[in-house]
Amino acid sequence: MLRSLACLLFLAPLPAWAQDSALEPLDVFSLEAASQPQFAPDGSKIAYLRASNDIATDSTRSAIWLITPDGEHHQAIDDSGAAMASPRWSPQSDRLAYIRSQDDVTSINIYTPASASDEQVFELTGGAGGLSWSPDGKFLAFAGFVPEPGLPPAALPERGENEWSAPARVEDRLVFRIDGIGMLPRGGQQLFILDIAQGTARQVTEERNGSGSDFAWSADGTALLFSTDRRENDGTLAPDNEIYRLDIESGEITALTDRRGPDNAPRPSPDGEMIAYLGYNDRLMGYHNSELYVAAADGSEPRSLTAALDRSVSSPVWAADGSGLYVQMDDYGSTHVAFVSLDGAVERRVSGLGGAAFGRPYTGGSFSIADTGDMAYTAASGTRPAELVAGNADSGFSTLTSLNEDVLGDRYVSQVEEIRFASPHDGLEIQGWVLYPPGFDPEQTYPMILEIHGGPFSAYGPVFSAEFQLMAAQGYVVLYTNPRGSTSYGYDFANEIHHAYPGNDYHDLIGAVDHMVERGFIDEDRLFVTGGSGGGTLTAWIIGQTDRFAAAAVVKPVINWASFVLYADLPQFFSRYWFGVEPWEDPDAYWQRSPLSLVGEVDTPTLMMVGGADVRTPAAETEQYYSALKLRGVPTELVVIPDSYHSISNSAPSRLLAKVAEILRWFERHDPAAAEEEE
Repeated sequence: MLRSLACLLFLAPLPAWAQDSALEPLDVFSLEAASQPQFAPDGSKIAYLRASNDIATDSTRSAIWLITPDGEHHQAIDDSGAAMASPRWSPQSDRLAYIRSQDDVTSINIYTPASASDEQVFELTGGAGGLSWSPDGKFLAFAGFVPEPGLPPAALPERGENEWSAPARVEDRLVFRIDGIGMLPRGGQQLFILDIAQGTARQVTEERNGSGSDFAWSADGTALLFSTDRRENDGTLAPDNEIYRLDIESGEITALTDRRGPDNAPRPSPDGEMIAYLGYNDRLMGYHNSELYVAAADGSEPRSLTAALDRSVSSPVWAADGSGLYVQMDDYGSTHVAFVSLDGAVERRVSGLGGAAFGRPYTGGSFSIADTGDMAYTAASGTRPAELVAGNADSGFSTLTSLNEDVLGDRYVSQVEEIRFASPHDGLEIQGWVLYPPGFDPEQTYPMILEIHGGPFSAYGPVFSAEFQLMAAQGYVVLYTNPRGSTSYGYDFANEIHHAYPGNDYHDLIGAVDHMVERGFIDEDRLFVTGGSGGGTLTAWIIGQTDRFAAAAVVKPVINWASFVLYADLPQFFSRYWFGVEPWEDPDAYWQRSPLSLVGEVDTPTLMMVGGADVRTPAAETEQYYSALKLRGVPTELVVIPDSYHSISNSAPSRLLAKVAEILRWFERHDPAAAEEEE
């Protein structure tokens, strides 16, 4: 009989084999990951963020560490426990600017490695993003929030010294809350320029809809290039940012792009003759490839360098000689850095990037290029969170950090096996991965968990997942795939679910289960299914069409599309791109794609889970389905993770453990093998 993670963590000792080798729940608090590497322009040093879980505060901390490209001189710039973000080297490579938060004080600091001195140069009142040095190293630009007064509530009688409840809050914005933040203050993000010597900052934009934090200095330091939407916009319009040039001396703003579709991430070429940026022509599809464009410095003669690539690209960085740009891209579930020349030729340089999240195995990662051409990036595998790698194509690349050997070095961590199979719906090739439990023997049979990713326009890959490793450690084969609709397989593959989600992705997922069952070591009576967000939606969709799973765990799902698009935090997006009509215009289309429409067919014991503060897939979605299951007499429980937003696992280490523990507790309770053992 399998013992649940909840029991392992709180009640019972581990079995002998697990004590010696299996990943333990408390190990999650010892995990670390590298992110946001920043190569000094001269190639002499690398700064990076190290994420680490702190058991005392149940939080993930971010500290800046420095290291030389040979892996030596590895040190934190501060050991005070302050939260750090946005490390940025000066153009002269002698100073490192960053954002620091501690004891309710947020500031811009500059660290000087030569003297090991750290100076606060500006205190912030509302946070900052997009920290960027001017070419001469005298100024720092950043994006900061500028508040505006809210709408006044109706007048009430004078309360005098009496203690009354808080006044009414009046809203006229379509988007007034965002998951991960909560209720949005009124105001917008604007650009500021900080004079480092004087320690003073001045606001240089007053954009009605705010300015983005992904901006850049012009090559000569006389202007800022930024992205914003300057239309009269009450929040109901489709996204349509353009690139603008702000002349710092005169304040004049000039549009450099003008088309239907968002343009962002402006990057001037080293000689200032060109600009590069990301964008796409908005066709109101569920998914668009984000393409890399170049144009003259005034925005004329724009052309896409990656129109023929059929993959999205991100994070453009010019080569020092201006011959092209480095970009990040996902392809078949793996994240790469590629070089795109000005004639559109694409050459992959490194692969296997990974992000800093410990929960589920989504694609991601980050990289940085020195003026010397050396590269630093974060690499992850199925058995290790992201580490820092550096080098170049000529001398090769070396892994500079070993952040997790102290905890994972003597643990059983499952290797990730790739699988590919033809969808039973139409033969479309589907990619997936499998983790195996400790002591796996293909001559035996095992229970299996199908875990489904969210998005739906996202992708899993062969990178570390604490959630999946903990499931495998408890004796399960863990199966995860990228069904149609996933990114990293091109425009057509992703848009297989355009205005048809959930739909034929069901067959891809069931095909993955069949593929594993045919291999002979999966117990068909002990199949389980779970997923979060879009994966929760698909889990509920699956159990409405088949009863082959012994139990299900539906996590933060969409259950009723009509209620979701009008109650989630981005109502202007979901109906426009995922349906093409509003709920009142075609209610049947919304109902036919809602898992709630199939609840009358569900017999599978189903756990429901949601974050108490989730406004991306609000708790009401989970609660609707829970109520329907209860009314029908289907075994169910409702688990609410208090105060958690949509990203349960990434909000606190204990929440990651709670999520996995509750799912495994439910699966154990409804495991036919456990029932037989009790008899």
